[in-house]
Amino acid sequence: MEKAKKTYAVAMSGGVDSSTTAAILLEKGNNVFGVTMDINEYSSSTVANAKNICNILGIKHFVLDAKNIFKKHVMDVFADYYANGLTPNPCALCNRDIKMNALLNFAKEKGADVMATGHYVNMSVDGDLVILKEADNQNKDQSYFLALVDKRNLKDVIFPLGKIKDKEETRKIAQSFGLPNFNQKDSQDICFIPNGDYKSFLRSAYKDLNLFAKGNIKLASSGEIMGLHEGLANYTIGQRKGLHISYKYPLYVKKLDTANNEIIVCLAEELDTMTFTVVCVNWIIDMPASFEALIKHRSICKKSKAAVTKTSDNSISVQLYERPSSPITSGQICVMYNQDKAVIGGGIIKS
Repeated sequence: MEKAKKTYAVAMSGGVDSSTTAAILLEKGNNVFGVTMDINEYSSSTVANAKNICNILGIKHFVLDAKNIFKKHVMDVFADYYANGLTPNPCALCNRDIKMNALLNFAKEKGADVMATGHYVNMSVDGDLVILKEADNQNKDQSYFLALVDKRNLKDVIFPLGKIKDKEETRKIAQSFGLPNFNQKDSQDICFIPNGDYKSFLRSAYKDLNLFAKGNIKLASSGEIMGLHEGLANYTIGQRKGLHISYKYPLYVKKLDTANNEIIVCLAEELDTMTFTVVCVNWIIDMPASFEALIKHRSICKKSKAAVTKTSDNSISVQLYERPSSPITSGQICVMYNQDKAVIGGGIIKS
């Protein structure tokens, strides 16, 4: 008796990566359809582009109205982080709460056995064991942004682009399938802020939070007032440029004091943090109470070797063995890797 084919839903953005993913699965004789999230007033073009690609491939296309949940779990959280002196990573939160949760459930409701995405990451599943590893294409690896996703949800997702060596290979595959977006540029913007101006977005959509009220800039060592800032949402930990203050040595943002609406600045040698706390940790690989790992505390920073100690089921203390390549920033995602480039887990930096 012939084995029944699996049905794959592809998370479609209208871009070359998700379009190529759908074409690859379709060529292998699978049942394939596309799913797209409608998240706000800017996503109409995304929905239209995804629908067009699905029409070209001859597959069905479904749209999830995700406006309310996206606002609650991504946009509102994005603004709330800034209101609390944190620097958010909305893509990681969206993957956890929307794409690999709400959209995955929607895809299953429409008949999918598995959802596929255009993320560049490798993954294998053996029973309850999930191994999420860096992509072969190191320049496009997106394992960092998936570290918060529950492994029970990851088991129902595949990533066909994980073994592709570079983006040009993806484009060539897309062109071979006759996809019109094969040469489309990669978007660098946050999807709900298409012009990249997050400050204007916050001023307009979240003006009640008063994120741009002026306040004092103080020197950490003495408490001396160095000048005025233009609102805490304009700054992030480690920032040097744009402070518009004068001192005999370069000064950097050390802390965003939301209680007093103040920015605390310091010298470069006072900025480095070798120990910090991570909360809301999602474990993909089970680990003992203490272990060593390679830590990535920003998506573009180099990994740093560290000692990790569990302080509860979902929080850890991280002790770096070397100075970080960029400042440790509260609100950003900390991802733990093992020596085999597999994601151990990830969480949100608290301090």
